[in-house]
Amino acid sequence: MMLVSSARAARSAAPRHARRRLVKPLLGLTVFAALFLALGWRLDRPSSAAGPLDAVAANPLGQLSRAAADRAPVAGRVEERLPAGSYTYVAVRDGEALTWVVTLGDAPPPGTPVQVRSMGRRTDFHSRRLERTFPELVFGIVSRAD
Repeated sequence: MMLVSSARAARSAAPRHARRRLVKPLLGLTVFAALFLALGWRLDRPSSAAGPLDAVAANPLGQLSRAAADRAPVAGRVEERLPAGSYTYVAVRDGEALTWVVTLGDAPPPGTPVQVRSMGRRTDFHSRRLERTFPELVFGIVSRAD
């Protein structure tokens, strides 16, 4: 009788041990997947503290206007250049008109003839980095005009 009991115990212990080895990683993987999905869902939504309008206002490109006048390239000479981190603010003079343009990266030095491909405009744009407000600012790609 003792041999039968120990054989049964050995048989029933092996599958239980195998199940434990399988259940622990699956449980960990399930918890990780649930946390990953919950975090992804949370990051995908706008913050409840900042409403949808605040999220658009925080993005400088969120309120760009692209009218028919914006499709025409701005051309002129660089009059002033203000580096601001990864952006460069450039004053482009075309005759009497002075247009402020912001571009990603570096811009040509003052005196260089340039052409600007406009991506849109903002009025009364305040640059926190420069502590300056531009009455009108063109967001665009600045290239040398040859």
